[in-house]
Amino acid sequence: MISAKQRELVQKQLHRDESKIVNIVLANEQQVAGEIEHADHQGIVMRDGRRYDYADIREINGVY
Repeated sequence: MISAKQRELVQKQLHRDESKIVNIVLANEQQVAGEIEHADHQGIVMRDGRRYDYADIREINGVY
């Protein structure tokens, strides 16, 4: 599970005008990639509708 500080960093990055494409490694070792629609206090919602809770995320773009 990623820390609160790491969540904050992800949310700050989303507010930039840069690309929102991310690579996510889940706790079950599954890797997913896509464009982030938004992030909230519970997790990340991808543009295609997939949702990943922070508790299920082990790594985002190489950040643990």
